[in-house]
Amino acid sequence: MVRHSTRAGLVAALMCLIAGVAMLVAPGAHAAPAGRVDAGVPLSSAVYGTGCTYPVTIPVNSSGWVSFWEVKPGLPARFIGRDLPSGALASVTWVPRRIGDKYLYAVQNGKASPPTLVKVRQGYGSNGTCFAF
Repeated sequence: MVRHSTRAGLVAALMCLIAGVAMLVAPGAHAAPAGRVDAGVPLSSAVYGTGCTYPVTIPVNSSGWVSFWEVKPGLPARFIGRDLPSGALASVTWVPRRIGDKYLYAVQNGKASPPTLVKVRQGYGSNGTCFAF
């Protein structure tokens, strides 16, 4: 008959072995996004326009869904969208809704990227062409 302390030791050893194997199988499972969110270069090069469409991307070094967020200091964050990375990049389409300085960031596996400051002004245009002043 196996004693209680021996059984507990075997269970602990087995759990350590399982954890070690899991780390080998998914080495980057808890990695944060590998950079900052990039909203591309707007045509006006300094500001983004309300109602305009921008591809938002972030490099990643892990698998798992990536959620993108916009936040204005003092207000709750607004969910932009989420993507399952293709290769080492995750992306969504961002349409700024309100004027003001905001931060874009992404979250993957519970870890947030550094924030990216974006300046949003009134957008003007249509058919894929948009300007902000």
